[in-house]
Amino acid sequence: MNNSFYNDFAAHFAASTLTSLVESFNSQVGNRGFNSMRAAHDQALIDELVRRGIDVSAVFDGTAISFAYHVGLDNNSLVIRKKNHLAAS
Repeated sequence: MNNSFYNDFAAHFAASTLTSLVESFNSQVGNRGFNSMRAAHDQALIDELVRRGIDVSAVFDGTAISFAYHVGLDNNSLVIRKKNHLAAS
């Protein structure tokens, strides 16, 4: 992974709101492209969510990140969860 890309994304995400972080995650759902910039983006995003105490276990197992589903943030328990794809947005 390119540390320069990672550092740029990490700084950006550190200054972002939680809503913006969730939107950044959701913007990657269904995106199958992958390169070093995407790897840096994804890792910096997960690292920032974890740094803020967010439980990311619904989408990250410690090795791989799943962008199979959009997520929402449960502000009461600070847990990222898969949104019901049948629910209205």
